[in-house]
Amino acid sequence: MQSTNIRQIKAALRDQAFLGTSRVSCPMGPVVAISRRKGRLRVMIRGWGCWYSVESVRIETAGFQLLQ
Repeated sequence: MQSTNIRQIKAALRDQAFLGTSRVSCPMGPVVAISRRKGRLRVMIRGWGCWYSVESVRIETAGFQLLQ
């Protein structure tokens, strides 16, 4: 599902890091951190080391798309 809710995305990032039951990504690649600055949603992409503005991120959970 697509999301812009920062609390929901942070919860999915915790699941991704510690449980492995979800995957958070955007069109540029897998997301490892998220923030909101000046009303814009910003993500850090795995391996890139800087912040990028995005419209939304994709959250995949183990029950739906991650197991396929």
